[in-house]
Amino acid sequence: MKAVVFHQHGSVDVLQYQDVSDPVPGKDDVLVDVDYCGVNHLDIWTRQGIAGKKIRLPHICGCDIVGTVSKDAAGLKAGEPVMVYPGISCHQCEHCKSGHENLCSRFAILGGLSDYDGGYAQQVAVPAANLIKLSGLESKTAAALAVSYLTSWNMLRTNGAGKGQSLLVYGAASGVGMATIQLAKALGMSVITTAAGSQKAEFGRRLGAHHIIDRLQTKDIAGEVMKLTENRGVDIVIDHVGAATWQTSIASVRTGGRMAVCGMTSGNEATVPVRMFYSKQITMTGALLGSRSQLLELVDFVKANKIQPVIDSIYQLKEAKDAQTRMEQDLHAGKILLKCS
Repeated sequence: MKAVVFHQHGSVDVLQYQDVSDPVPGKDDVLVDVDYCGVNHLDIWTRQGIAGKKIRLPHICGCDIVGTVSKDAAGLKAGEPVMVYPGISCHQCEHCKSGHENLCSRFAILGGLSDYDGGYAQQVAVPAANLIKLSGLESKTAAALAVSYLTSWNMLRTNGAGKGQSLLVYGAASGVGMATIQLAKALGMSVITTAAGSQKAEFGRRLGAHHIIDRLQTKDIAGEVMKLTENRGVDIVIDHVGAATWQTSIASVRTGGRMAVCGMTSGNEATVPVRMFYSKQITMTGALLGSRSQLLELVDFVKANKIQPVIDSIYQLKEAKDAQTRMEQDLHAGKILLKCS
């Protein structure tokens, strides 16, 4: 089969479109013909490599996978459309048995910083338990859900998001930004977001954000948040940026509010204003993807509220370098997909 592989960590140029051996399913696996695979920042981090984190090379990225069952297996019929829950766990510990497999000590993400190859390929073998039948959901929509939307849904649900509350999320045009705006608005929240420039600000408005702060025009995001909330601060901050925004997040959240963290696109080491953090009595939670049960809940919520992720662009599998370059250069507004079939 054809796949996009890297044999060493590095720039986008290490990605190679080449012939590789077809995946061999294990006894509990199902072979999936990949239709679409979403592109995520996790793909870029995996390709670049993270100090102290070793994975087996060569490696195939890609965790937002949608396709069809290749041959009858595990009660699934050949040709049946499915999406893949990308979390790999032991299925035996107390966390897995209670439906919180993303807390498993052996938790890994298919195609991410793990030894499990992902969906930048024509086929992928995945555990049968990770497959979710597609019903009433388009493939392109499903290919946007399993990473950024699931992570956002996890943070919103874990932090009690609901009607009448206020929220700040950075980067309206990013994956987590777009997901959070759409999901939070459907939950009845007041949404504040940031954007770089008028085009991305307009994108945020089309998604339904109530207030957009153009970070090219103002550097004092926390000050703007305070003005918009009558000096109260927001109930929840969704921070997927990392080092560059932690101080802003802590300054923007209300006393007794909550800060949810899921990313580090701007860096891994953040400086925290400790006195402000404890004096405001902020609760901080981290999110690594979400559970399979949360993904099922999310799919139902998306269908019930007719949420449509915006597809920025679709590249052919062999154009994976171009797709990742577009994301790295922050040129996208919405989801980037690879067409793998």
